[in-house]
Amino acid sequence: MSFEDRFSGRVVGAPPAGRAQHAGRWIVRVEAAGTTHVNGLPACLGDALMPALTGDWEVAKPGLENATVGRFFADAPPNDQDANALRQLGDLLRDRADDGWLGWSEINPLAPGLDEAVRPHRFEEIIENELQHLEAVCRKPRTHIRLEVERELVARARRIARDAPQWLTAHTEDWHRRTLTGVQPRRIRAEIREERWDLYENRVAARLVDNLVGWLCRRHAQVRRIRDDILMRIKKLDDTAHGGSRHRAERIYGLWGEAWEAGWQEVADGTVKRIERLLYKVLALQDSRLYHRVPRRAQVPLTLRMTNLLTTDDHYRGIARLWRRWSLLPTQGAISARMHYQQQQAMHQSFDEWCMLLVIRACSQLKLDPANDDEWQLALAKGRSVRLEKSLCVEWEESGAISLITTTNEGGKTLCRFVPLLHSLERARTTQALAQRIAPIVEAVADRPHWTVVLHPASPGDTTCEALATVGNPPQPSTVGTIDFIRVSPYALDSVERVARAIRWATLAPRMLAYPPSVSAPPDESVGKELRLKSGTDTWTMNALPRDHGRVQHEIERRLEDKRAQLEKLKHQRDVARRERRSAKRLSVPIDAAERRVKEWEIFKQDVDDALTDLCELQTCPRCGQSAEFHVLSEGCFAARCESASCRAQWELRALGDGKGRVPVFDPDGRVAAPYEIDGLVDCDILAVLDERDQPLPPRRDPVNPELSRLLRP
Repeated sequence: MSFEDRFSGRVVGAPPAGRAQHAGRWIVRVEAAGTTHVNGLPACLGDALMPALTGDWEVAKPGLENATVGRFFADAPPNDQDANALRQLGDLLRDRADDGWLGWSEINPLAPGLDEAVRPHRFEEIIENELQHLEAVCRKPRTHIRLEVERELVARARRIARDAPQWLTAHTEDWHRRTLTGVQPRRIRAEIREERWDLYENRVAARLVDNLVGWLCRRHAQVRRIRDDILMRIKKLDDTAHGGSRHRAERIYGLWGEAWEAGWQEVADGTVKRIERLLYKVLALQDSRLYHRVPRRAQVPLTLRMTNLLTTDDHYRGIARLWRRWSLLPTQGAISARMHYQQQQAMHQSFDEWCMLLVIRACSQLKLDPANDDEWQLALAKGRSVRLEKSLCVEWEESGAISLITTTNEGGKTLCRFVPLLHSLERARTTQALAQRIAPIVEAVADRPHWTVVLHPASPGDTTCEALATVGNPPQPSTVGTIDFIRVSPYALDSVERVARAIRWATLAPRMLAYPPSVSAPPDESVGKELRLKSGTDTWTMNALPRDHGRVQHEIERRLEDKRAQLEKLKHQRDVARRERRSAKRLSVPIDAAERRVKEWEIFKQDVDDALTDLCELQTCPRCGQSAEFHVLSEGCFAARCESASCRAQWELRALGDGKGRVPVFDPDGRVAAPYEIDGLVDCDILAVLDERDQPLPPRRDPVNPELSRLLRP
């Protein structure tokens, strides 16, 4: 058994134990018979190296006495809310795996049951009804009176013990002085009444306060996250300054409308206020006398033991009812090592499947659909690929990574590779800790020939590092070792938008930078004139579509058929001469010349077809798919504008000053923003980023964006 690194593709016998690892980076691969244990349990093909209950990892192989052990970064697993949502989405996607691309493209990537989560919970109503009993007990609890006999000064004694005279006769050290009538004591044995607060019933009340605070805090965080990250962002879409472009708003509204109906903002606000009101009341009980008198270490088993006080007293009976209802809630109690391992693997598998769903939704949004009906219905599973239109292919690797490949006659080329990483990178508390988590990933992809995009879980709220949130200024195509990070979450509305922007750059930018398409020299100059070919030093180029390119293509096909017919005629004459045993040498030169002409016309036809295809795609609106006005500019550039009145998007290949190259620009709304502010405003409706002077920034040639470079710089 061996392990594969999802980033570099390197296969090793065991992960290195010298440094901390990322959760989900290493995948189990089986190469020989035998049993390998990961975290003390037998591992299966495709399992990921995830944290054990102790937070570390252990790999034990057959025949080896010492196991390989290591640790993870402390902030590896996502929070419980994300984990539950990912597991639910994973179950839904696995159930519809046989539906293929078509079925998955109809699944909403948002967390399921969001409407149920913001509705008032039944337990909240129970707390409201029973909280009065808990408040009454915390204010005035029942206590036991315990009588103890101790030696006390006479001035402090309230009740003398029965055996006080006998004690004085035997302990002269407690005498003050002797008198004629007897002894005047200095100390005497007295009965002391002491209240005992630490009763079982009071322990139940104190621990119930802690349990209610914990549940209400988790419930408050869950509802607030849904309200702030989803519902509040929907409100911002109406504001142009925050909502971004109209087209992005329409897409976000469509995604939100698949899972929600109108009016949920008010429901969420009401639920949050209700939870806060209950939470403040319960927190106030932590300052009561009962809560301070009961030891914090005094615990109560989950199953309540009904005593006389819990059965007969009205207030304590209400506490017992509230405790029983709390104990029935789903909690994350103690679990076995095997169950923890299975939960970790299920969460990892679900995150891989959900990231594949994001890619499918992003491709559908960009009009990159499967090439034929069979591809639509092909069951989705790791190790399979789906061919798309425009000579593209999406391959879901065995490791869980997702590759976007362009298919040409010369072979396939990976444009972009999405690597799901179930590790909360944003939870690093310091800049140094964040650099320690990013550096191994950057090092692993340093020699990869394609663009690597890491999809990692987003933490609740806004990000603290914009470079980990989105693709800012994208890299120059075909730059070795490039890497970017995108934060995704089932509670974020723009996860699909961010992935779609990366796909748009990976697919559209190379096609635009390849303008003008080159063709071989035309065998006939008249055909070159009709195609408006422009001659160069080595190759010819086609700057724009001819007015009647269909007729010209037909003419090229006709001439190619004529050349093939002439070649076949010459070959037939040669065969006849050979059958009649006549010399055919005189036909060798004409046949060779005819074959060269056929080859020239075949190459020319293929080049023309490819060039026309590229130009047709450049003259098609990337947003709505309608035709566009196309204008040829100097320095090998062009400008296009959609002819649709509802779109009117503009895209162009713009030349930079001082011969610094060309930049693909697609900026439909004329927005000006910094590299990391553009995401969240237009997202996938953008290619190159514009600066303050409305000038496009050239694609970066460094593998890592500047912000992460400064972070990694020692």
